[in-house]
Amino acid sequence: MSLRRLALLLVPLLAPAALAAQDLDSRADIVVTGKGQSLDPNVVTRQAREVTRETDIRYEPLPRFDGYACPGVIGLSQEYAEMLVGRIRMIAEDLHIPLAPNGNCHPNIFVSFTEDGRADLAAIQKKTHLLTDVLTVQEQDELLEEPGPVRVLSVVETRMQNGAAMPRRKNLTDIPTATMEGGQSLISTATERHITQVVVLFDREHAAGKTLHQLADYAVMRVFARTRDAKGGDAPVSILGLFDENGSPPDGMTAFDRAYLAALYEGPSHTKGIAKIMRVSKKLEKMKRTDDE
Repeated sequence: MSLRRLALLLVPLLAPAALAAQDLDSRADIVVTGKGQSLDPNVVTRQAREVTRETDIRYEPLPRFDGYACPGVIGLSQEYAEMLVGRIRMIAEDLHIPLAPNGNCHPNIFVSFTEDGRADLAAIQKKTHLLTDVLTVQEQDELLEEPGPVRVLSVVETRMQNGAAMPRRKNLTDIPTATMEGGQSLISTATERHITQVVVLFDREHAAGKTLHQLADYAVMRVFARTRDAKGGDAPVSILGLFDENGSPPDGMTAFDRAYLAALYEGPSHTKGIAKIMRVSKKLEKMKRTDDE
């Protein structure tokens, strides 16, 4: 079962209504530099590593969205939904992610607003076992057991550099294999990891009071990269801190966020994750020099 089927199952659970007290400022050129963002390469690298969900970055590439992006929204009025989709598409274009024709595609990115995302996913899992088909046990536990205002369900496919799909591992004994000429080096791997479908579930209670611009930019950082929330005093100045109760969230994507995505989407998909993470500080420094000129 696909995530498109999941979205159809979610529709009856979501009343299409505008979130209360939303600031509908849809300016697309806002970049919040972020007061207090360190430019120290060691600090920035550590911060980039902390917001990255992947664990084996020294040997594996980071997943990224390399297919045709088609964002859709469930649970908002048409006006708000179009604003949110427009913002996501604009950033995808900046990242050179191919976009399917607007209004004439089957969404592979769903941003949804629900009363209780965890309960909704648990009900769907009980009925269809969809999560078992597309996620690891750890990822299932994160979605169904851990508290939080947002759930992000990403489907990631592993492919060879030549585009051939790697078979999925179905048990602990039969390890999938594939062959190709060329392969791994000190900075690259024989495989690529492609994010192919994403569902972002916002709990309405926590989304209320946030601007549409903030919610769209937060979704971008969770859709086009496999990231986690930024929390704590050592966290970067990032829209990923939008739901940090002890922080002061920015108005939109920050320089750190832009640098993170720029580093991820620069160069080939099979570059090792650690190389991408270490590029974030260089991207951030370059952006600052450009701003100062």
